[in-house]
Amino acid sequence: MFRKMTVCIIAIMLVLMTSRAFAAEAKIGYVDLRKAFYDYEKTKTFETSLNELTAQREGERAKHVEGITKMRDEAQMLTGDAKTKKQAEIDQKIVALQEYDRDTRQQLLTKKNDMFRQVIDDIQKVVEDIGKAGGFDFVLDSRNIMYGKPEFDLSAQVIEKLNKK
Repeated sequence: MFRKMTVCIIAIMLVLMTSRAFAAEAKIGYVDLRKAFYDYEKTKTFETSLNELTAQREGERAKHVEGITKMRDEAQMLTGDAKTKKQAEIDQKIVALQEYDRDTRQQLLTKKNDMFRQVIDDIQKVVEDIGKAGGFDFVLDSRNIMYGKPEFDLSAQVIEKLNKK
């Protein structure tokens, strides 16, 4: 019985020593993914493009709204069948505007998601390249690290390499 306990204790100690030795040898780095994302020039270009598209779509929407407002003003001066007919036209324009809004939201969301995916893919590729070249076993996102030595922060390298592309 004593011999079995001794063997178990020795086995547990070996496992603990082995895991500590492995951890001491592992090379770990981290990247501030948020900083890399926003400091990447491609992100800024994409944001500008998205803002321009949004402004363009808002301008077109304003024209639709202006047309509907003008039709409503005209309808107020009409009576009877002419007013009813004009109201039907207004209702069609409102439905068209709602569809335009829905399509615009979907188009902008799709474009934003595509841009986001491209930027994240670029960052992932650069992080992998730097990790492999630097002999890192792990490169983590800094949002999941409560403390890290500054010398293991690879964010500046990642941003520099991203912006050289």
